[in-house]
Order: sequence, then structure tokens, then C-alpha cells
Amino acid sequence: LNPQQLGDPKERAAQWQPKHPNWNPVWDEKEVAKMEAAGIAKLRDQQNPDGGWGWFSAYGHQSYAHTTAVVMHGLLLAKSNGAKVPEDMIQRGIAWLSKYEETQVDHIIHWKKRDKDIKEKADATDALVRRILGEAANNHPQMLEFLFRDKVDLPVYAKALVGLEFHRTNDIEKRDALIRNIRQFLKTDDENQTAYLDLKNGSYWWYWYGSEFEAQAWFLKLLAAAEPNSPDARGLVKYLINNRKHGTYWNSTRDTAY
Repeated sequence: LNPQQLGDPKERAAQWQPKHPNWNPVWDEKEVAKMEAAGIAKLRDQQNPDGGWGWFSAYGHQSYAHTTAVVMHGLLLAKSNGAKVPEDMIQRGIAWLSKYEETQVDHIIHWKKRDKDIKEKADATDALVRRILGEAANNHPQMLEFLFRDKVDLPVYAKALVGLEFHRTNDIEKRDALIRNIRQFLKTDDENQTAYLDLKNGSYWWYWYGSEFEAQAWFLKLLAAAEPNSPDARGLVKYLINNRKHGTYWNSTRDTAY
């Protein structure tokens, strides 16, 4: 239990009961390898002919940038930790995201010159796609500059993603500028030694970039990379632990993984 919460201990304990009390962690390496292989095979079956993944799991549904980026983040992370991910599966996913990004850059460049297929500014999905492509060592300086230019209009979640990308490309000045920008949303509680982001996302909480825990986690990744000894990083860790309501996870498998 979080010792800083008030209230009846029995009632608080009841809030921490897992939804699936019979689910146990897996400590058997062979069993984990089987789960890994089954998961990769399922994702491969769901990969569309164009290389992306759709919102729905059935093969052949339209590919979406957010879904494809989330899957690719998982596959790249798994591969870097020794998972046997087919190389063609990864390359097709990267190619889809690269084509999507190139199209978005074209839309931004021509937003004053055309009547359709345009957009004025880089958005949160562009930030996610850029970060995941960056994890694959795939660069696009022009999109990165658009994201920095439009940082004021990005949600906090996306600012953290862009900050990590500038950290990867060793542009420390712009990385630190984004950290300063994000810090305006940071609230600290000296008594509890916690820190958290006030996302001010009342109008977009249902979007993927409105996830409180995911945004905190990505900002923590950024601080852990740029300022590993920062009191803010320690405060975020304590805040996240204190707000884990289900004993072993937060709200979803994804925010828990992040």
C-alpha cells in the first residue's frame, strides 16, 4: 500500500486487489520463449501487405500510423533484447512508417500551395512515428525540425518523444529546450517527495497522447537519459509507484510496459 494515502486500511487494501488473482508471473525461460514465438507469429499474421498494422487484428484492415508505431516499438525493443524477430517483418514496418512520415512532410511543406492533402503543423502522431523510426536509426532532420518548430502546439506526451529523439541525435540544446518546455507542466510535492505532470488534457484525455501514465513514463525516460540524477526523475518514479492501483499494473498492459 501507499503509506501516504489516507483512509481505512482495509478499504485501501481492497483497491489493490488484482483483477486476475490467479495469474502468476512466468519464471520458466522455455515458457517465455514459447510465449515470445507465439506473440511474434501472431503479429506477423496480422501485418498487412503494405507492411503496416491496422486498428483491428484481422489481416487486411487499413494500416494506421499509431498502431504500426506501437507494434514496431515493441518489436524493436524485443529484438534488442534477443527476441527472434524476422528481419523482413521489421524492415516492412519501418518502410511503412518511413513512407507515412515522408507523406506528412510533403503535406506540411505544401500547406499553403495546395487545396488538399495538406496540414499546417506537425502533430503528436508525427512525434511518435519519428521517435520509433529513430529507434531504428532512421533519420529525418526535416520532420524533426518541423516538430521542434511546432512544439508549443504538441501535447506533453509528444514533447517527451521529440526530446528523446533530439537526445538520440545529440542535439543537446534542443533537447534541453524541450525539457524546459515540459517542466512548465511539472508539479512537485516536497512533503511527499513526488513530481508529476499536470497534462491539462481535459479536452483530449481519450486520445492515445492523453494517457497520464504513458506521458509520465516517456518524460521519465527523457529525464533518465538527459538528467539521470535529477530530483524530478526520482519524484516521477515515486509518483508512478504511489499511483499504481492494481498491485502489479496501472491501467493497461501498454502503460504498464512503458
